[in-house]
Amino acid sequence: MKISNTILIICSLFFFSSSQISAQDACCGYGSLLQSGLFGGYGFQQYSAAGLNNYLDYYNELTGLNYDEFGTAWGWQIGANIIQIQQLDWLIGVKLYYQSVAETQDQDGYYLGEAATQELELEITSWGFGMSLSYDLNNNFDIRVLDALMTITDVGFTSTIKAPNAPNPDEYLSETGNIGFTADAGLVWYPLPPYVSLEILGGYSWFSMEDVRDDEFEAFPTENEDFIDGGGFFAVAILSVGTTFD
Repeated sequence: MKISNTILIICSLFFFSSSQISAQDACCGYGSLLQSGLFGGYGFQQYSAAGLNNYLDYYNELTGLNYDEFGTAWGWQIGANIIQIQQLDWLIGVKLYYQSVAETQDQDGYYLGEAATQELELEITSWGFGMSLSYDLNNNFDIRVLDALMTITDVGFTSTIKAPNAPNPDEYLSETGNIGFTADAGLVWYPLPPYVSLEILGGYSWFSMEDVRDDEFEAFPTENEDFIDGGGFFAVAILSVGTTFD
């Protein structure tokens, strides 16, 4: 899905949720705050790519190149806090995000007798939807006790030779999204409470991808290992802008 379409969907959800939420009377200490908003951030995602890395070991021996193992991708995340409700000192929320992270390596060599660079790029894109639970310390700080989200992950791998008369890049894509999960915790700081917050979160993701295929439906050679056989630790810094409803 194109990034422009992703942003449109998230913004539509935000404005839809804003238009549907009306004021609630606080009763017995519950429903004291309703909030919705948008967020964006940057961070890294670790993962295990046994199938890809086993093939690269063979490829390094065959070509004399020296690609390192793939295992850490960096990128951005955008999303919406669809609704957050404060009950006593607890903040319970529903959130949605789209994330794109990538890892790139390149090696210099020769192609058809000319100096060339081969670039390998692995991109991991994910949709996430789930719940968040925070404890309100004071007006400026929350402890994010838990974010628990279901994810749908897709993977793309591209090999590009940069040289005169180079062929078109070899592109491999996952056929269907892999369903996984993420869990994280961290600290939330409100420099302009309760409208602007900065979140520092760290957690673990569970996902895998059996194979990726080119436009002729040929699978990337992974020697009987999953192309990506597991997720890993991640961390992200997020800036959120929200609106409260009296």
